[in-house]
Amino acid sequence: MISTKLMPKTHFGRSSSGIALAMAAVFIVSGCGGNTEPQAEAVPTAEETFTPQAQWPEGDEKGTLANPYSIGEEMVDGDWSLTIDDINLDANAEMAAKDSIISKVDPEPGNTWVILTATWTYNGDEPAEGGTSFAVVNENWNDAFDTENRYGTTFNDVSTLKPDESEAGPAEPGSSVTGEAILQMPVEYANDSSMIVAKFNYDGLDEHLVKID
Repeated sequence: MISTKLMPKTHFGRSSSGIALAMAAVFIVSGCGGNTEPQAEAVPTAEETFTPQAQWPEGDEKGTLANPYSIGEEMVDGDWSLTIDDINLDANAEMAAKDSIISKVDPEPGNTWVILTATWTYNGDEPAEGGTSFAVVNENWNDAFDTENRYGTTFNDVSTLKPDESEAGPAEPGSSVTGEAILQMPVEYANDSSMIVAKFNYDGLDEHLVKID
C-alpha cells in the first residue's frame, strides 16, 4: 500500500490582459502659390473589439467536454486508473479542522479552499514511475496553456510518496492509494459550471475532464 504526504504545490496565479484600441488619422497638406490648405483627412476609427470564446477540448471521446467523466467514475489511461471519489467546493471549514499546519493557511481574498479525494491505481506488471496532477478550470478556460482560468493544487497530489520520505518511488503492480488534492479558486466559479482536469499517466499525460455534479 502506498500513501500520501502533504506537499506544497505551486499555485497557478491569475494574470490580466486587455485589448487596446488603435486610433489613426491622416492629415495631408500641400503648398500651392505660397498657400497651404488641407486636401484630405481621414475620419478616426476604432478597431473592432474581439472577445474570445471558450474552446474546450473537442471530440466525443470519453474525458472530453462532449463526454466528460462523472464523480465516482473510473478513468483508465494505459496501465493506470483513477477515480475522483468526491469534491468539496466549500472546504474552508474542513481545512480549518485539519490537524496540520495548513489549517492556519487562509485562501486569498475572494477565494475558497477546494478539496478533492481520488483513488489512483497501477495495473501494470512491473514497477513503474508515475504521478497525478489535478486542477479545476472555470467555464472560460480555453486550453491546456490557459492558466488564467485554471486553478492548480496548492497542497498534495495523490502519489507514491511514503511518510518521512522526500521523493516518491515507483508504483508496485496492483498498488492503490487514496488521497486528497487541495487547491483554492474564486468563489464565483466554485460550482458545477467548472470542471476537474486530471492527469495520472506519466507516459501520456492526457488531460481527462470530469464534470462537477
